[in-house]
Amino acid sequence: MTIGLLTAMLIVHNAQRMGVVPVFAELRERFGTDYSGIGTLFGAYVLGYALAQAAVGSFGDRYNARQLLLTGLALSALLSLLFAWTDSYPLALGSRFFLGTTGALLYTPAMKLGITLFPSGERGRILGTLQAGAGLGIVGALIAIPLAIRQFGMAGGFATLPLFTAAVLLAALSLLPDAPPAPVVSAARASGGAADTRRRVDLWQLLAISFFGMLASYGLLTWLPTYLTEDFGYSAIRAGTLSSFSNIALVVAAPLVGALADRPGGRAGVVFGGCALALLCFLALIPDQSATIVLIITAAMGASLAATTAPLMLFAGEHFGGRETARVIGWIATAAQLGATMAGTLFGFLLAYPGRFRLIWLTCALLAALRLALFGHFHWRTRSQSH
Repeated sequence: MTIGLLTAMLIVHNAQRMGVVPVFAELRERFGTDYSGIGTLFGAYVLGYALAQAAVGSFGDRYNARQLLLTGLALSALLSLLFAWTDSYPLALGSRFFLGTTGALLYTPAMKLGITLFPSGERGRILGTLQAGAGLGIVGALIAIPLAIRQFGMAGGFATLPLFTAAVLLAALSLLPDAPPAPVVSAARASGGAADTRRRVDLWQLLAISFFGMLASYGLLTWLPTYLTEDFGYSAIRAGTLSSFSNIALVVAAPLVGALADRPGGRAGVVFGGCALALLCFLALIPDQSATIVLIITAAMGASLAATTAPLMLFAGEHFGGRETARVIGWIATAAQLGATMAGTLFGFLLAYPGRFRLIWLTCALLAALRLALFGHFHWRTRSQSH
């Protein structure tokens, strides 16, 4: 039941984040703005989420995770109800920004509970299930919100999100456990306590791994629809549908890689394999490929994301220990979000140069190679220190 509740919370977070994406045209008419304004409406959630992640990580280890989750759900329900019923663009923009902060209140404490409430041998599977829930929230919102708006109108369609959030809140109030977190063995402290300088180096290296990885991954995920429309002549609807294969692959792969991560030595092995798979994907894209091969690469990238997101959180959380789990997860999520956000601007800039998409894939391959080298060095260095 606890796993189901935590998964539902991540569904809420990602459904709230992506719910506006499939109805940009309708929202433009509702608020009387242009597509730039609607893009800003989407970006407001991302900005609020990114800014709040670091703060939630900082105090997430000092406050009860259950209370943070309940607070996040309550605020999410109220703010999404406000967004559903307002015709004021400034009010909608503000509600989206603060909805993003509630996403941070859901993500980091949920991932922390996934690590601290369960035995070490089950954590990979647990976090894999939570990550699959995040993917379901994205796919579900892209499909369900347009259908709900067609059935109930704009306000009624978006009102399904606060209703679902309220249902999860009611279930969490009565069923989410308030047990003390299980102790987590800290590799960073295992030899009697590492020096503060070494611990800072560890954290910065993990942040770099997260940042460069998401910057590369979202170079593909952000620009794939444009690539399919411009280089293959696909319609926007067909390109968007094919691009969703990455999320479908993530949902399928996340529990599987989570189970692999629970095997001896599996944490690092899964992350390293995911990093290597991403590099292979980008290298395969550099030569001209058929649409079928691009589709296979898209699915493989979803599997790579499954192997390098939740397993990396688990690897880092256990490395630093239970008292710092939320802080580490919060900072890693912030670095990842920053990389994903920068992918639009950086690679959009590269499209102005000769080579266009090939230049993007080459840059992504270099970033993926850097992440692979950083993680390999981190794992080798920390293993050497523990022996």
